[in-house]
Parts: sequence; structure tokens; C-alpha cells
Amino acid sequence: MNKKILNFYQVSNHKGETISQAIESCLVEWGIDNILIVTIDNACSNNLTIKYLKRVTSKWATNILSNDFIYVRCCAHIVNLIVYARLKYIDDSVAKIRNAMRFVRSSPSRQLVFNQLAESLKIGSKKNVCLDVTTRWNSTYMMLDAAAKFDMVFIRLEETDPRYLSYFEVDSKGKQKNLCPSILEDWEKG
Repeated sequence: MNKKILNFYQVSNHKGETISQAIESCLVEWGIDNILIVTIDNACSNNLTIKYLKRVTSKWATNILSNDFIYVRCCAHIVNLIVYARLKYIDDSVAKIRNAMRFVRSSPSRQLVFNQLAESLKIGSKKNVCLDVTTRWNSTYMMLDAAAKFDMVFIRLEETDPRYLSYFEVDSKGKQKNLCPSILEDWEKG
């Protein structure tokens, strides 16, 4: 399987018609006159994009399958939506871990202290603490995986740095967010 990026094209807005006109312009410029599928995410504007492309390309001589199957939703986007819908059930636990990671990554000196604690606890791992990105579900997994490897370091950090707990005092809704003895306790209970 091959993946090729043909072009980056800046659009003035995210309206379906604007996007579809940009796609049409690129296809004409590149001399591509037969399309089997167009894979895009599930944004509402993309329904208009596909309607426009169907209408415009239906007149092309090399129309494939009458464009009946031209719209294929991006599987990675769908998986991302599913994973994040399920993660909402454990959102408080993930938020605690995210806050712990944010604390460590907030300054080089904190990262250094964290690394020194890991070394003193003989926790050798090639993984570093990382934050997740909402558009990539696997980044949440990588964050949780790294946190699991450094669980004892976070416990020691709680004992040695009084500023650490301030990251867990109150969330945006005013709820108490104190760190458990193990930040992964909630996560492991699932």
C-alpha cells in the first residue's frame, strides 16, 4: 500500500463548497479525471463537498461506478471518535494522569528532578513522559503507558515536591482532584 501527498492547498474557509472547489481545481490541474473514492472525516461540511464533487465529476467521461461509492469516511477518524467516547467514562482518571504529565513537562528543572527520581528508583525505561493529543487516540494510550512505567516516580514526586499536588487540587468545574496514593489506581480499577 502506498500513500502519497500530492499537494497542500490553503482554503479560505471550511465550507463544503469551498473545499470541493479546491479539490476540483487540484484534480483538473493534475490531470486526474477518474476518481474511485474520496476519504475525508465526518465533518458536516464534507457532505456538501461530496455532493458538489459528485455533481461536477458525473459529467466526466471517466466517471467510475457513477460515483455511487465516492465518499469513504476516514476510518482513523471514526476510531478516534469511538475511543474518545469511551474514554469519557474514565475522564477523571485520565485528567489526573494528564495533569501529572503536564507538571513534569512544564519546565526543564522538573523534568530533570523527575529523571533523577526515576534513576534513584532504578526505573529504567526508554519511554519519556508525554502528553496526549485529542485528535490522536493512540497518544492517550502512549501517555497512559508511560505513566504506568513511572508510577513509583510519581508517588515519590508527590512526597518530595509540595508544588506537585497543586496540579490536582481543583478542576475547571470546581471538583476536588487530589492525587491518589497511586495516580494509576483509578485507571487500574477501570
